[in-house]
Amino acid sequence: MKIVLKTKGMHCISCEAVIKDALMEFDGVENVNVNYANEKTEVEFDEKITSEKKIMKAIQEAGYEPEEWEEIKGGFLKKLFGG
Repeated sequence: MKIVLKTKGMHCISCEAVIKDALMEFDGVENVNVNYANEKTEVEFDEKITSEKKIMKAIQEAGYEPEEWEEIKGGFLKKLFGG
């Protein structure tokens, strides 16, 4: 499964690394791409091993504000996240 999260609070490349390192520690996370300039975090993971909720919590614990978003033609359309 792949999710795209708008991630607030990033200011530099070091912020990208903090988020990527935190997520890559999770079993089931296969790939992470983080871009502070557009506040986007893409995560590919095995939903049998981990969950979107756990991924979002890890980002919060790293000091950032994740929101579930869906990318639409270069912009963002907010999706509701239940939980």
